[in-house]
Amino acid sequence: MVDSSVDFQADALDADNPTPLYYQIFLIYRQKILTGALKNGDRLPSEEELSDAYGVSRITAKRSMNELAARGLVSRTRGRGTLVSHISKAPSLASDFSGLVEDLIAIGTTTTVDVLGFEYVRPPEQIARQLNLAPDALTQRAERRRLRESVPFSHMTTHLPEKIGRTFERSDLSAKPILRLIEEAGHSIAEASQTISAEPAHPSVAQALEVPIGSALLKVTRVVLNQDGIPVQHIEVLYRPDMYHLEMHLRRSASEQGHMKWFSQ
Repeated sequence: MVDSSVDFQADALDADNPTPLYYQIFLIYRQKILTGALKNGDRLPSEEELSDAYGVSRITAKRSMNELAARGLVSRTRGRGTLVSHISKAPSLASDFSGLVEDLIAIGTTTTVDVLGFEYVRPPEQIARQLNLAPDALTQRAERRRLRESVPFSHMTTHLPEKIGRTFERSDLSAKPILRLIEEAGHSIAEASQTISAEPAHPSVAQALEVPIGSALLKVTRVVLNQDGIPVQHIEVLYRPDMYHLEMHLRRSASEQGHMKWFSQ
């Protein structure tokens, strides 16, 4: 293992942020390690250096480094200090629009899921409308967190029509991709429409994804249709941009009127 020191420049902490200071420091260095800014064998600042740079107590600095060690990102040895021990094993996940459903199922089989919430509710009016449901209809609402190599990268909130939701239990959401469960209920996935935007991390989502409150997340809202064109799922996914990206391949095609249009594949 290479034992090297790196230039130390403290990132600003947000004293008005409800996230504890030790956890803010943890998140800063966790981000540096996972993105490769700090590599295996690099030496992190000492507790005294962290304390002076961030204006926090030694106890706070120590707790932030202990949190990194607890996640397996660093090793701490008396006399050698705190060294990065994490080795990145895979690039960020990518989803190609040309094989959206297949990619979503593949992601579901190569990652793990924590089910954070599971209930039957009367959905918001907009979601009920997108699922073509009656105003008093219920949906299965599930809140989940997806992880890769024990690192959380997405927070998902799904709504399924009650009839589909009743075909499986909460425990099934940890064992199988939800699209697979929908297909097992007799609905072949045919197409999906989605919008992409950005959203700041709310406190509960920030905690689940282990990012600072208010940090920018990639937001994908998707309505999935079955073979008969009937909506079978509404899903809102919040992605950590350092762990996930979307790719779109475009081709140029001339219309019958001679105008040029762009089509996503």
